[in-house]
Amino acid sequence: MEKENQKIVAVIGRPNVGKSTLFNRLCGKRVAIEAPIPGTTRDRLYGEVNWQGEEFTLIDVAGIESGTKKEIDLSIQDGVDTAIESADLILFIVDWNEPDNQKDKEVARRLKKSGKKVLLVVNKVDNVSRLESIDLFKRLGFQNPIPVSAISGKSSGDLLDVIAKELKDDETVPAKVHTNYDISLAIIGRPNVGKSTLLNTIIGEKRAVVSAEAGTTRDSVNVSFFHKGKNIQISDTAGIRRPGKVGHDTIESFSVIRAERALKNCDVAILVIDASEGLVALDANILGNAKEWGKGIILAVNKIDLIPGDQQEYMAKTIWILQRKLNFAPWLPIVFISAQDEVNINSLLTQVVAVAENRNTIVPQELLDEIIELSKQSNPQLQDIQKLNQKRSTPPQFEIVVSAKKVPHYTQVRYLENRIRDVVPMNGVPIYIDTHLLGRVRSKKR
Repeated sequence: MEKENQKIVAVIGRPNVGKSTLFNRLCGKRVAIEAPIPGTTRDRLYGEVNWQGEEFTLIDVAGIESGTKKEIDLSIQDGVDTAIESADLILFIVDWNEPDNQKDKEVARRLKKSGKKVLLVVNKVDNVSRLESIDLFKRLGFQNPIPVSAISGKSSGDLLDVIAKELKDDETVPAKVHTNYDISLAIIGRPNVGKSTLLNTIIGEKRAVVSAEAGTTRDSVNVSFFHKGKNIQISDTAGIRRPGKVGHDTIESFSVIRAERALKNCDVAILVIDASEGLVALDANILGNAKEWGKGIILAVNKIDLIPGDQQEYMAKTIWILQRKLNFAPWLPIVFISAQDEVNINSLLTQVVAVAENRNTIVPQELLDEIIELSKQSNPQLQDIQKLNQKRSTPPQFEIVVSAKKVPHYTQVRYLENRIRDVVPMNGVPIYIDTHLLGRVRSKKR
């Protein structure tokens, strides 16, 4: 869902006319992947723009195609239709080098049927001499074509001026309501485990392209929704593959970088795995990264609807296997879901809210004092620890003050972590325990 009362501007056109380059130019940053390959953009991408006091959401979508028959192509064009329907203003992008392209005429007819306000934008106009032919594009049925060069930025400010004026003059467009997200959520995992289906199920609309073709999602897709009174921003990301399987400087390599960036920037991550495949080494690596970066983590075992036989028996066995494989993160919540059949989705989202709250946990000092005293009574190896303090939250970080010259063994630190979690569970959240010893501080990430 878009932000409530947000103004929407959609970038529309046939493939390879420079829509994503212009989208990035207007957003002022590289949000969409740019490549000289038709069809690079598949999902709708969103960027926030503020120009002359007018704030709006810019949408970049896949190029409009006609006569497509593949399941994935039809799904992509469904997304284009949704973008057109939700837009308050449409930027119809064409290529100056092709003033009489038949596909442009088909797009023009489609946009006229929509009844939306349209600005005709002629891209790749790199010098003044080219302006002489600009009127040729009026054949498409839209007046006052606007010349720009997305790649150089030429006249992009002029285009933004026109957009701001059109939005300001449109009294039917409500003013923006400023919204702060309570939780930033990322859906991560290997290709084709059902991440996009999960996103679509959560938000109740076909926002991300869903197909059985692995690698369908190339860009991270950001949307927001409410659950348990929390405004959650959610990112569906491209599937993360082993580095050796990804070509250098390819569309996929940029997608993997975006997925890792989404993981670094989120508060909570849902790692989706396929129930029929289980947890593989790469999944464990992803979890390790999420833990290293202090993210809240939930493991979602998807496609349980495809598991034959007794599901309860399967889930019990799977939990036992996962606990053995994930002994470095015994606090990790495991939720069995079917994104396709909408099974346990509400439970998954409830876990997201709980994990986000756990990540912000602050333990009272009185309780920490009690924990360390009871720990020292039950474990003589902890006698040298004089104090246990919490240094910060998000994620929780603690410090133990040690009187001896010897740094506590990691097993002792692990024991103390378990005692903290016994009292304050903090499920789904890694905690950090530093050791303060003779002016030095050594960090133990748990």
